[in-house]
Amino acid sequence: MFLSVSSPSPETSRLLDEVRWRLASLPAHEPGLALDEIAAGIELMLEGPEWPLEQFVSALREFDESAQPVIREAAQGFLQSAALGTSRGEVLHAASGRLFRAIAQAGQVALQRQRYAGVAPQMLSAEVATRLMRAEASRLKWAHLAYGPYDGVLWRQMGAAFLEAEEDGRLTLPVRLRQSRDTETSTYREYLRAVALQCSGLDQMPAELVDVADRLILHLLPALHLGAGPVEGARFVVSPLMGNEPRRLIKALAADEPVWYFSPLLAERVLGELELMIKKGVVPGGLSVGPGAKDLVAACIRHFRRTWYDTPAARRHRRHAMSGKLAAVRGFPSFSQFISGGDPGSVATWDLRDVSVGGLGVVAPVSEFGLPRIGEMIAMRSEDAAAWRLGMVRRIQRDDISRAFVGVETFALDPRVVRADDGRAPLEVLLCDPLRRGAALRVAAPSGVLRPSVPLFVAEQGAVQKLKPLGKVWRGHEFEVRTYIAV
Repeated sequence: MFLSVSSPSPETSRLLDEVRWRLASLPAHEPGLALDEIAAGIELMLEGPEWPLEQFVSALREFDESAQPVIREAAQGFLQSAALGTSRGEVLHAASGRLFRAIAQAGQVALQRQRYAGVAPQMLSAEVATRLMRAEASRLKWAHLAYGPYDGVLWRQMGAAFLEAEEDGRLTLPVRLRQSRDTETSTYREYLRAVALQCSGLDQMPAELVDVADRLILHLLPALHLGAGPVEGARFVVSPLMGNEPRRLIKALAADEPVWYFSPLLAERVLGELELMIKKGVVPGGLSVGPGAKDLVAACIRHFRRTWYDTPAARRHRRHAMSGKLAAVRGFPSFSQFISGGDPGSVATWDLRDVSVGGLGVVAPVSEFGLPRIGEMIAMRSEDAAAWRLGMVRRIQRDDISRAFVGVETFALDPRVVRADDGRAPLEVLLCDPLRRGAALRVAAPSGVLRPSVPLFVAEQGAVQKLKPLGKVWRGHEFEVRTYIAV
């Protein structure tokens, strides 16, 4: 039963009855409101008279576990909002953050009372610390879903809870957070989950893959290692004592530096087994996220291999700080329509921050259409230039809720919209390179429009040119680029 604290005091009964009534009064499928009510109940519990410790922990347990199905519903709503570019995701993000902070604060209060009382059972302390750690790891995941802002306090709080659990001998003590399930976790496992999330380059993944990556990390946890000494395969370190976030291990550390080493080496075998299952059409239950689950899990596996095992890619070209304004158009359809004389309302103004041979760093406002998406096509033009350039979003990071730093890899200068025909239907495509007989060129189009082995006939400047496909293709979000040769 929801919020069924045993032998509650009158004050406890009044609070729990009020929260029950509020939750029962909510409209169905309103996860944002439900999370706000649960968070408000925890906050009232913290503000009111001091409860007996066991009642306090019992109420926190019920609040936390009652929120879990609502959090899953909120995550689905957030991802739908991100795909549609609506503002509902911001509401769900704020509500989830409030809940996770409230749970973590209540956990800190309970641990502090246990610390000074000195009479709490070890199992009770292990449960509270694990709940605190799960809430903070979930808050980290949700921060990555929105690409920031990131709260540095989170790592200090997790580090303190981690070290205290280690000192008390309960770091790996198994805890069943869900009373209706046999699944066990621990303070160590939840901290390890957070470390793995932070080391996975989530700022380079679409939001829907961030959620799948978290599920995959939970699946891989038994094969991930976090230890106080260097081990084979350790590419990252974290310092719970200093409260710093994990960082890649670039060079040897001082012998007295207080770090723990994260190694995903043994997870490679599990990833290989997962790939074989996916090829057979099987996706483990915990990783099933609806249509397209196989492709999403396979994409996460490829991404983890790049970030966890491969030597980090070195920047090939130096970045140069530069300021200015850029006109920007998001997505193939909007750009194609705009340069064909369409609605200029699709053009936004972004701030230039740096440039390199292969890309741009820009700051984009978070508009009513939401954030840019990883993999999205962006057409950009500076104030003093006539030609547009095409790029693809590679990285996003927000430093506040109103704007985001966007790393864009450029792949075409002065693209042109042309009419093409593949023998089936006329279509509009973007030529990314000059059209010269005998030379290779790239053609951009919406995903699935260009047939792999079918030539294109392109009309430009009164002449028709045949383009023979070469087979090379790469894809972004809702667009693809194929290579042809003009014959």
